Amino acid sequence: MSHSILALEVCVPFQAGDALHTGLRSVLQAHPSALGFQQKWAVYRQITNLLVPAVPNIVMGCWDFFDDDQKAQSDFQMWCNGMFTEEGSRKAPSGVFDPYRGEPRYLTFTVAVLLIQGTPTERMLAQRCTIPQEHLWRRDVFQHIIEGLPHINFASVKGDALYLIPRDDDWGLTDEDLTDPKFHYLRKLA
Repeated sequence: MSHSILALEVCVPFQAGDALHTGLRSVLQAHPSALGFQQKWAVYRQITNLLVPAVPNIVMGCWDFFDDDQKAQSDFQMWCNGMFTEEGSRKAPSGVFDPYRGEPRYLTFTVAVLLIQGTPTERMLAQRCTIPQEHLWRRDVFQHIIEGLPHINFASVKGDALYLIPRDDDWGLTDEDLTDPKFHYLRKLA
């Protein structure tokens, strides 16, 4: 069996208690580790409903779709490892954003889906991700891809990963954090 991967990460400014961060954290914390196909679809629908209104605020992001089996499996493992390493690790909290004195804080949200090649879901996502090179890093393209998430048939999915950085409000990423080599893949969006 061959695989493809869709991976997407967005970076959005946030303040403690904002609806996007609170909503994403709630969705991730509310569901059990093992979900049926319908439950998984409901989670992706909730995530989409939270992310689409935030698209105008996305400052950086990345996305990939690969239908090379070896690359898909390797990249999926890399994205999954992000859940078990301290990707957004800091030695101390960054503090809650103060709009009058502090520098902005950011969150990142990641979705990675390992798909079975040749399935209708994999083909739909492949088509959705066929974007001309000059348009890759635009917010409308991210919205187009995000809007495809609720159309995933999870019978066509070998594995998926969702994660949010930070979990806690006072550990938001700073401008300096985002210049760290571990975030080199994030691109500024137009």
